[in-house]
Amino acid sequence: MLKAFVNEATARVEITTIGPLLIKSGYATVIGADMAPVLTYRNKHDEVYLPGSSLKGVFRSHIEKVANSLKPRVACNPLLTREDREGKDERNLYRVSCGRELEDTTGAAALYKASCPVCRAFGSTSYIGRLSVGDAYLDAEDYEEQKLEDYKEQKLIEHRDGIAIDRLTGGVSGNAKFDLETVTEGTTFTTTLRLRNFEIWQLGMLFVIVKDLEDELITLGSGRSRGLGMVRGGIRMKKDGVYPGGLALSTPRAIRDSKEKAGELWGLGRWLKEEKEAEAYGCDPDDMLTLSSKVAHVRDGVRNTRVFTSSALDDLKDRSIEAFVERMQQWELARIAPAGEGSR
Repeated sequence: MLKAFVNEATARVEITTIGPLLIKSGYATVIGADMAPVLTYRNKHDEVYLPGSSLKGVFRSHIEKVANSLKPRVACNPLLTREDREGKDERNLYRVSCGRELEDTTGAAALYKASCPVCRAFGSTSYIGRLSVGDAYLDAEDYEEQKLEDYKEQKLIEHRDGIAIDRLTGGVSGNAKFDLETVTEGTTFTTTLRLRNFEIWQLGMLFVIVKDLEDELITLGSGRSRGLGMVRGGIRMKKDGVYPGGLALSTPRAIRDSKEKAGELWGLGRWLKEEKEAEAYGCDPDDMLTLSSKVAHVRDGVRNTRVFTSSALDDLKDRSIEAFVERMQQWELARIAPAGEGSR
């Protein structure tokens, strides 16, 4: 069933730097800064951007901490095996990697049901994720097409110096000087978040990420301990190409026409209840919200689409986050094997 389109949430998210930011390119340079921002060829020139893979990794790491703060060992550590638990996680804050634990498990329903909440959304080596994060590009409305050398005139990239500190004297360590180029404060990027076949609490997980971006609790890139990477974000509220402002939720019109009322929002379990598959996937068959504002479905090709903005979006955000917190606190913990016990 998860290979079929059941429901989907789509949002355009703006990320604005509120300090210097550096996501390193990883390429060695002979001439120029020792550390330079990653670039992509777009609009006929090289352009700074935020890779979607980097954003997704930061979002995942952040929500793992949130989930395990609500209830320890709810989320797994993707790199943690049973053999090295004692050395890497003495406090038992994380579950063993879902990818390692489920290597011998077959069947999409069994894999989904046994996965931790973060892996259900972000995926693991055993199960594909259903949250996609696109590359974040410069906002086209704020920045005209420029050649790379024009960025410095627009002050999109600045040059900074750095030095290595001698741990004994507290002074400069020899001639260990390096320089870097960072994206400057006030630069806005836009990315697309797409969550397919979501449960209501997973929509709340997405809203937690957005809310923490709004509250400047998520930092990006290198040098975060030195003050780099401070950003502020939020859902884009104005139309952006084919994307409407706010949060767009859609379902297939052909097979689910008129079942979801304007004052309701159905999650994956409620849709699967119609197909008698909710229990197999470990979903709540009554997974739905009753909304304070009725948001009508609009026929859009083969989909029914609903767009949440203003007070309707705020209400949906609050109710979804409450569902996320409640679901994490009620999550059934996986068995934690004693240190040294072999993996199955």
